Amino acid sequence: MPEEGQSGGGNTKGAINQGRTKGGNFQIAPEDDIAPADRDEFRNDNEVQGQGSFPVRMHVHVTRQGKGALTISCIADDGEIQIEDIYSYTKPELADAKTAEQEFAGRGVYTGPPFHQLDESLQELIESYLEERGINTAMALFIPEYVDMKEQKEYVRWLGSK
Repeated sequence: MPEEGQSGGGNTKGAINQGRTKGGNFQIAPEDDIAPADRDEFRNDNEVQGQGSFPVRMHVHVTRQGKGALTISCIADDGEIQIEDIYSYTKPELADAKTAEQEFAGRGVYTGPPFHQLDESLQELIESYLEERGINTAMALFIPEYVDMKEQKEYVRWLGSK
């Protein structure tokens, strides 16, 4: 027979993490920190400091009147903008589709080779083009923080609506 206050199995009497405190939070028992991801030796230094970063996919649209548009598909991660693909459109509305028809038409456009297969000098030109327009390290650091803050606001709003 299990001891009084033991957690597990069919006996949950006395399990510390089963009830709420006066403040509405769950109490956490020491055994709740035994998962490898919860141990200090496995924690990422960024997570401990509250500065965890994660990759964010973004699209840069460049439109020129009468010339069409470019969409540059990138990932902002660890303070760097990594370009993945570049799409060229003869009609600017295909780059930023507002209707299902425009999005469907944009899918049929030849996208060209992946960015890393382009000539190195062209890659450098595109990277400097973006950097001159503020698509740089500062933005790569800002975007994940902004996404995290926006997600947190939406989550709190969602909780308030329930």
